[in-house]
Amino acid sequence: MAASENAIPYSASTLIALEAEHFAAIQRTIALLFRLAHSPGYQALIDADAEPVLRHSPGNFGVFMGYDFHLTPQGPRLIEVNTNAGGALLNGLHTASLCDPEKLACLCADLLPVETLEQKIVETFTAELAAVRGAGARLARVAIVDDRPREQFLYPEFELFRKLFARAGIEARIADTRALAPAPGGGLALGDWPVELVYLRDTDFALAGERTRALREAYLAGSVVVTPSPREHFLLADKRRLTLFSSEPTLRQLGLDADDGRFLRAVVPETHMLAELGADAAWGSRADWVFKPAAAFGSRAVYRGDKISRKKFDSILPEAGYVAQRRVEPALVTVETDSGPRAMKFDVRAYAYRDRVLLLGARVYQGQVTNLRSPGGGFSAICVSRR
Repeated sequence: MAASENAIPYSASTLIALEAEHFAAIQRTIALLFRLAHSPGYQALIDADAEPVLRHSPGNFGVFMGYDFHLTPQGPRLIEVNTNAGGALLNGLHTASLCDPEKLACLCADLLPVETLEQKIVETFTAELAAVRGAGARLARVAIVDDRPREQFLYPEFELFRKLFARAGIEARIADTRALAPAPGGGLALGDWPVELVYLRDTDFALAGERTRALREAYLAGSVVVTPSPREHFLLADKRRLTLFSSEPTLRQLGLDADDGRFLRAVVPETHMLAELGADAAWGSRADWVFKPAAAFGSRAVYRGDKISRKKFDSILPEAGYVAQRRVEPALVTVETDSGPRAMKFDVRAYAYRDRVLLLGARVYQGQVTNLRSPGGGFSAICVSRR
């Protein structure tokens, strides 16, 4: 189904229908994982050898958690979880705004006006500040930071966020993470501009590098609110967590009831630490697996087992943190391109705040891993079909 004129960067022209039952499964998955990740038993399990910045629990969570699914005839399958998931405004919000609203209203359940969605987005940021500063805290300033933001693929989205905040009466500035510095009176500042909340788009998730040093110190001191917090990435988005989410003994040990445990094991593909599988066993069954580093993002250093060379496989074996995830093929959608109809892969990204889905979007692509540059590909709108 074609959209109107394509005016959004990296957006495709396809509207993808999501069955109501699949959406319900996605919602249930996100709610279960959030509850599990914030349970004392789970946190005790993963905190044992963690660095202080990862154990630090500031009180807030993470805006725009991204849960990525492949759709199968048996239902959605969770491929990975991301913090600071990019594309929420370009993908979940503005691609839908390109579509014919009358057609959408006929096809889609629970369709909300763009203005209502924008309000809900802003509310997640104010909730993050209030979670740390108290219920009466009012958000006035947001720093949107990344490593060399103007060079980032999704820089246009940063500008959309800045304008979104301005419409809500919140001043936002886009800056390089390196520009954050200690303020004379405490906290952080961009020059002489005090920072209340940092919207972290930087992929130094643990604030471990030199460019995030000032931010790390302020975060640990509690003088600035950082969202998504490094803690939330550690709890949910580190790829090693997939080994726990797909393990029957672990889920049982953590007190998940039998029905929820069966559900999660069906939704989360079997995942193991690559080192635990062993080199010979993993290589012999490599076509069944996808190999991912613990802190992977944007498909970097991710390898399909049926495509990996022995040389590359041997090079990743010594690296700590690589996981092997049972491969689940993405679904296909027919896309109209300049050269005619074309079958392309797609995945579904659910943008969530805490335990609730906020927005849905799809990424249409070709090739081994997700990209947005294939002709006919890009971000696409999703509509949850009426039952």
